[in-house]
Amino acid sequence: MRGPRPRRGGALRGILARHEVALVPLLLLFLALAVWFPEHPSDERGYLELAHNLTQGEYTGLGWRPASPYPSPDPAEPDLWFGPGLPLAITPLVAADLPVQVVRLASPLVLFLAVLLFFRFLRLYVGYRAALLGAYALGSYFPFYVLLSNLHSEPLAILMIVAMLYCLARYVRGGSLRFGLLGGLSAAGVALTRVAFGWVVTAMLVVFLVAWLIARRPALGRIAVVYSVALALCLPWLAFTYSETGRVFLWGNSGGLSLYWMSSPHRQDLGDWRGGAYEIVVSDPRLAHHKQFFVELAPLDPDEQNRRLERAALDNIRGHPLKFAKNVAANGSRMWFDMPFSDKRQSLSTLFYLVPNSLVLWLLVICSIQLLRRRSRIPVEALAFAAFAGLAFGLHAVLAAYPRMLMPLIPIAIWVVVYTVGTTTNQEPARGRRQTHRAGGSPGGRRTRRARVRPPESASGPSSAGGGSRPS
Repeated sequence: MRGPRPRRGGALRGILARHEVALVPLLLLFLALAVWFPEHPSDERGYLELAHNLTQGEYTGLGWRPASPYPSPDPAEPDLWFGPGLPLAITPLVAADLPVQVVRLASPLVLFLAVLLFFRFLRLYVGYRAALLGAYALGSYFPFYVLLSNLHSEPLAILMIVAMLYCLARYVRGGSLRFGLLGGLSAAGVALTRVAFGWVVTAMLVVFLVAWLIARRPALGRIAVVYSVALALCLPWLAFTYSETGRVFLWGNSGGLSLYWMSSPHRQDLGDWRGGAYEIVVSDPRLAHHKQFFVELAPLDPDEQNRRLERAALDNIRGHPLKFAKNVAANGSRMWFDMPFSDKRQSLSTLFYLVPNSLVLWLLVICSIQLLRRRSRIPVEALAFAAFAGLAFGLHAVLAAYPRMLMPLIPIAIWVVVYTVGTTTNQEPARGRRQTHRAGGSPGGRRTRRARVRPPESASGPSSAGGGSRPS
């Protein structure tokens, strides 16, 4: 008796169904946009200079100082304004003396890798179609596109955060130390790429270590392990900053000026970044009320400038707490909606961020409410995702920020939406469906031995209620 006839084109469909091929249009789009989008002011020169100096064994950039109007490069004073993540990543390209147009292609390629890995991450929880739509949603978030024509640290930070989410989920669910170590490496990559996230990694370690000591739940301990690995991997950078400044746990020296702007008690200042010392001292008469202070700071070394900016900011916060609270509220609105600004009138360009971020925020709120109604089924790693996003947003809310600061958190917001919709409509990962089929019976009706499957631990504790499917 002949067996069933094979489906025509089955092999071809299998090739085309591979997520790498299904997502290739996004890669082509990213590359096209990288060429089409015009160049714009960015930190690109600083990253390239740091990468070039790294090839010579130094970590000296353009000589940017927090309160000096003119750069003054000095090999004896390393540039701590940026984290070392992106400069290290592009150092091989710079060492090969590639044209800057080629080096810039790192941004679309890295963003595409983030989309690919995000698809794999979503497949831990939902079916193929939902995961593919989620990956396309991430790749279609068009505020990302402004990052593609110049070098920015955000694409690398997005990739590191997606890798952290994926490895954390695999480690919490399966217990494989390999994923725990990779998750820690990814979290360290985030902190070294965007140094503000160093404080988020530290806070995550403290929060989940305390939670594990109280509850003694293995999943909480695994989350703490990931962030302890991350912090351990960041110790060389912290040791380097300590050796240069004498300050313990210094992640960078850009936070003082950001906090200064956020704390400004002047009525015309809304907490947004209004420029550096050059704008204050030389080019912008609207900032004359800050000029005398920066003139006094200019002769000091970068570390002392940063210390005095921090002290001035804390004095402003203590003296004008309500104004600071208003600035923080305005800053949160700027991250989501690109408004309000102290001296920038709203225009059609504001819609570039207002429209997609309003949609993301609206869906995030609705889906979060839906998840809370069935919180007993939420996987425990979701606590870590929510804590990371909340801590990161809260930290950036008290520092002068732009919508760019929100971008690394967009994958977490999209995960919430895809997970909520996907699990509500009973979409399971392919492996979950195959396991159910093997456990329940065969197509011909012959019953097989039921497999015993340990469900993932939920956020409310070990439970048999399936909060998500097993990792594939």
